Amino acid sequence: MPVRLRVNIPPELFTMLRKLIESESGIVLSDAKLAHLSSVVRGRMAALGLSDAWDYLSAVGEGTAAANERGELVTELLIGETSFYRTPGLYQVFQESILPELPDRGVVPPVPVWSAGCSTGEEAYSIAMAALEWSRGRHAVPVRVWATDLHRGALDIAREGIYPAQALREIPERLRTKYFEPLDGGRFRVSEAVRHLVRFEVLNLMEFLSCPPGGDRFAAIFCRNVMIYFRADTTRRLVERFRDRLVDGGVLFLGHSETLWGISDAFRLEQREKVFYYRKPAAAPPLPPVSVAPGAGGAPRPSPGESPSGNPGHAAEGLFVSPAMERVLEAERKADADQPEESLRLCREAAALDPSCIEADYLMALLLRRGGRYAEALFHAERALSTDPRFVLAEVEAAECLSLMGKPAEAASRWKGVLRSIEGDVRFPRLSAGDGVSRKTLRHYVVSRMPH
Repeated sequence: MPVRLRVNIPPELFTMLRKLIESESGIVLSDAKLAHLSSVVRGRMAALGLSDAWDYLSAVGEGTAAANERGELVTELLIGETSFYRTPGLYQVFQESILPELPDRGVVPPVPVWSAGCSTGEEAYSIAMAALEWSRGRHAVPVRVWATDLHRGALDIAREGIYPAQALREIPERLRTKYFEPLDGGRFRVSEAVRHLVRFEVLNLMEFLSCPPGGDRFAAIFCRNVMIYFRADTTRRLVERFRDRLVDGGVLFLGHSETLWGISDAFRLEQREKVFYYRKPAAAPPLPPVSVAPGAGGAPRPSPGESPSGNPGHAAEGLFVSPAMERVLEAERKADADQPEESLRLCREAAALDPSCIEADYLMALLLRRGGRYAEALFHAERALSTDPRFVLAEVEAAECLSLMGKPAEAASRWKGVLRSIEGDVRFPRLSAGDGVSRKTLRHYVVSRMPH
């Protein structure tokens, strides 16, 4: 492995590389990513035998070799850990709910599915396995998965279909025995029955945006954790193209921290077994956002001098704040400045950096509810609670959403749950929404929201 060089990379070179990376891939690198960019650039320079940073800029400039190097640079910046059946509930819903209803919608096997940003292939093969489990031999070819990525090296790994045992950790033992062949060294090869259902192909989504409309249509598109760092306008254009490539009634699966709020009104959010996805209706007229007036169903504001036991409140000055929490705090400032879309973007970045950052989910729930996107808001409130059941204001958000969704019985049950939580160990957000909120204040607010 080439040794990373200790070379100086001028700030103006970083600026040029960031612009090049966005042009190439749509990825917007924040200042917090500069250290990672620096490390990757030094590694690429070592691989190419370059010692001058400006020579590397020339190496990613123009021509076929430069195009290949740009792909290598972007790939090393983005490559992350993946595994089979990551988020197992998603594949269960795909197998047990989405696929069985497709014949009624006019889609028959082989079902066309697109795995966009498939990396080393685990997601695409997981889709194929779920389809085989659904089919149970009724269809010779139950699904055709088009799996795309901009990284040729990752696709080479995917086509080979050989993985370490760690990549199979989420797969039930029955499926592991059925669909994998053990090899020497603790590795496993995906069975031919799965591999022949998947076609891997190089595709840069930014280039896809410039292609003429039309092409194959899909019953489902998986594009998970790909658009997290895109600008809103890039995401909007890509989602619109996804909509065009979906059949009526087709579904779009996004990553756990991604939402279409403020991006597109052309989909209907649906939920099965705590798994959220977006469906393209047969006719999809835009739904106007429903505004929530300030103070109408909002979280309680603190009374002067009140402070709950153990509430850390807003991140204290001088204490360590994680990169994820820094983004959430900036997101709160954007929300206060009436910039909800920018606030949501920062929250998504925070959730991508640290999925356990419950403040990111809580703030997204608050913003989405205020924008009239109650189902999406409920999703983020529930996810915050799944991370920490003591996070009482997320329970408040869940109750508010259920009430606004016309589910008074479920809302009442959640309000009662808030009252029970208040008597025990609770946690408040490290945001202004949690500053000074006391158990007494919260109790009065909950009682006022419960039906009499």
